[in-house]
Amino acid sequence: MSKVTIDQLRSLPDFAQVTKWDLTFITLPVLGPLGFPLSEQLNVRCESIEVPKTTNQKFDVMVRGHKVVNSGILDYGNTMTVTFVETVDNTIFNFVKAWREACWASRTGRALSKKDLEATIMITLLDNQDNARAKYTVYGAFLESADFGTLDGSTSDAQKPSITLAYDFYVDSPLKV
Repeated sequence: MSKVTIDQLRSLPDFAQVTKWDLTFITLPVLGPLGFPLSEQLNVRCESIEVPKTTNQKFDVMVRGHKVVNSGILDYGNTMTVTFVETVDNTIFNFVKAWREACWASRTGRALSKKDLEATIMITLLDNQDNARAKYTVYGAFLESADFGTLDGSTSDAQKPSITLAYDFYVDSPLKV
């Protein structure tokens, strides 16, 4: 194997940048009287999002002192974290509160049905001209937890609530070759 040269590196296409993506809520949960923001309002406030991931479970077969490892069931990570930047109109706070209350009403213990609690989310990876290059579509996402961070008088940073979403599975779709 030879050493990589600068000419080989320069011959590669544009590098994929971690800042080039969009978040779309294809379907939002049914959130009752508090309602929900538009998908575009969430996208513009989304600072970061974890890309969904999978692992292949494995199993060992051992016969008479010989061991082989086999690929098993595909295991979806089933959670992802989304971090938003909050605005003074409490868009994210109200969205999270409405979703949390739909999952389990704190005073009555009532909850909406699974189909009404779930969202379908698409993460679109973009190239340098903002054309879609790949998509992740996450199905059955619901609010698992929310963290509104620590309020801190020694910094001038924005409030950045993060939510953890649980999901059933995702489909990844490369769009460019």
